[in-house]
Amino acid sequence: MTSGSIQRAADEAGLGGLIEPFALEGGWGNRVLRKFTVAHVYENGCVYGHHEKDTADAVRWADVARFVQRVTEKRTNGSYTSTTYDFDVVHTDGRLFNLVGVGTRRNSSGLERFAEVVGPLVTEAQLPRFREALAGGEPVEFGWFTVRPEGIGRGRKSLPWAELEEVNVHEGKVGVRRHGKRLNWAKAGVPDVPNVGAFLTLTRETDDASWRR
Repeated sequence: MTSGSIQRAADEAGLGGLIEPFALEGGWGNRVLRKFTVAHVYENGCVYGHHEKDTADAVRWADVARFVQRVTEKRTNGSYTSTTYDFDVVHTDGRLFNLVGVGTRRNSSGLERFAEVVGPLVTEAQLPRFREALAGGEPVEFGWFTVRPEGIGRGRKSLPWAELEEVNVHEGKVGVRRHGKRLNWAKAGVPDVPNVGAFLTLTRETDDASWRR
């Protein structure tokens, strides 16, 4: 894929300025690498492509339905071996863009900073429609959790906002804690909480958030 086709796709979609390019590094024949091997991140969206094909798919952050992050460390006999970075970006029209890379101490995957850069952009674009849905009384699903105007849901359980102590992320787990309790009221792995950035923002908003009841 040429830089010209990337920029043309970005310009046609109105993606704004380039923030950072990502390319899966090393071992193009590695079977863990999937269809998309290049992602150029712009202010308003991303252009996905393949290093051997002159195709470019431009998508806007405002159209992201789900952003799923899976970062997994592999250890052998207690020693660090590698880290797998696996990201799904699912858009409202059903298109799925999946990036997978493996990094080691010696070799970069090319995706180490992908979540750090893309996560806040996706979150910022999603929050207005999530808040609008909540203000209208509609729940917003985040995988194993649900955010409702009256509180947080986890399966059949529900925790009112007045009883929420904190929502945190620790060692790859999202934990929800109730006032006065040491143990989590509920928890789930980060990969099981799509759009985790928006989930954390909404659950940490103050009591005077317009959509809370």
